Amino acid sequence: MARNKAFDPEERLEKARDLFWQKGYNATSMQDLVDGMQLNRASIYDTYGDKHALFQQCLSNYAKQALKDYKQCCEVCSPVAAVEHIVRKAISNRKEGQSCLMVKTSFELASMDQEIKDLVKHQALELIHVLQELLEKAKQMGEIPADKDPGLMARFLYSSFSSIWMMDVLFNDKQLIDQLTDHILNSIRR
Repeated sequence: MARNKAFDPEERLEKARDLFWQKGYNATSMQDLVDGMQLNRASIYDTYGDKHALFQQCLSNYAKQALKDYKQCCEVCSPVAAVEHIVRKAISNRKEGQSCLMVKTSFELASMDQEIKDLVKHQALELIHVLQELLEKAKQMGEIPADKDPGLMARFLYSSFSSIWMMDVLFNDKQLIDQLTDHILNSIRR
């Protein structure tokens, strides 16, 4: 008969995610995970698999939560207001001194690990799709100029996230981040 886990797997997955987010994949050792998750190695391997499998689960969990948060922003009346909410939420979701886990992972691993690249790319395409749909609606409603390309704008907004997070990590200047965010959002209205 199967035993129930003596711990909440989702809660421990979040602890692992936070460790990877803080240190990066390569700098996080199995001992870091044992200590941070407060589980022994056998429990980690039995529940999540090896370090790579655990990291993939952390990324998937992070991506699902981020997409859920962004889709909730779509419940705002105006499509442009929804885009603005998504952008501002994405920027404000950062932790002190930490950029988006997906952005961080794309720079650390995506060029060397096809599975991770596919996971990060899938998440990017999902968010770009949400943004593009909103921008297409905004164009139809006259909220943005008729000559704007919603697909290109959606990809521009998504790519702007990583630039803003880089600036935040480098300068840790909230006023600068707010100004850059405003500038990016103003660019879709002109």
